Amino acid sequence: MKILNTHSHRRNSFATFTAAYCLLTFAAAVIQGQSTPALYNYRAKSVTSFRIDLRARIESEIQKPSPIGSKMYLQPINNWLEQDLSWQATRAIIFVTADGSADIDEKLSNFSEKLSSSDDTDDNKKLLADLESALSKWNTPRTLRYRESRSGQISGLTAESAPPIGESSPRVLTAWLLRALRPTAALPAHPLALGEHWQEPRTVQFTEWTGVTGSESGEWLAIPPGIRQRGEPTVKLQTTQEIMGSVTGGAEKPAEGSATAHFHAESLSTLALDDLRLMSAARSATRDILWTLAPVEGLEKPPQYRGRLFVEISIQVCDETPCSMVSGNSGGGNR
Repeated sequence: MKILNTHSHRRNSFATFTAAYCLLTFAAAVIQGQSTPALYNYRAKSVTSFRIDLRARIESEIQKPSPIGSKMYLQPINNWLEQDLSWQATRAIIFVTADGSADIDEKLSNFSEKLSSSDDTDDNKKLLADLESALSKWNTPRTLRYRESRSGQISGLTAESAPPIGESSPRVLTAWLLRALRPTAALPAHPLALGEHWQEPRTVQFTEWTGVTGSESGEWLAIPPGIRQRGEPTVKLQTTQEIMGSVTGGAEKPAEGSATAHFHAESLSTLALDDLRLMSAARSATRDILWTLAPVEGLEKPPQYRGRLFVEISIQVCDETPCSMVSGNSGGGNR
């Protein structure tokens, strides 16, 4: 009897291995044969839950002229505020339209939060109190409704779909954040060809910035040699966005001197190979403003001041109910 059970176990293991090998071989052939951009095929009534972690950080760095003896030096002074948020997003495809787009309900629940700062000055305490007040309005269970095209482009979102991060106009990082927090990925207008990199210019216009240039690049990443995938076959999509310009208007325009702006965003999404549904994602974006002030007597270079907004996102599909949280202080799901 033991011999029969052993043979049966071996047959089952061999059958499982053969099926997995055939699936991987077929998937590889499909990828190699792609000549048109990849698109989603949505299934109505499908529901998936995700854990989403967001870290948002506001930084400032000034250079204060300080005399030391007979010479003048620039002393750097840094200050920062940080918010760590986590929540559960349950994504349901309500309806698939005639052109293949999907109407989606995304239920947000089980929020947690943590606020911190570089020091306990009165200014920082006030800023933290204001931030906590703004977050208390956002950290409320709700359902977002939007439409997603077959290429993953989203429409119908409002500014309330992302937490407040204190960004001045133009709110380029906020616009990126609205979509980056969604448990999906925008698919490029390029075939799913592993290892082929692309880069394209982007036309960007802002009232407050001039001389603006933009670009987007990306790649469907191949599995490194010698690495064997376990579990469900997946493919990774990496994208990068850049925007640069000069600040010539709005609240960030300096009274004297000049200012430059730089936005940089990265996204690495892991997608199921059979239908490209999101399994996990790591995304980040930085918005830098660098002010160059008027020259100061005794200094070789004019003082500079930098303001930075940085966000970091982790999205992970989860099977638990509710999804387990790994950061922040639990605030409960019924706030």
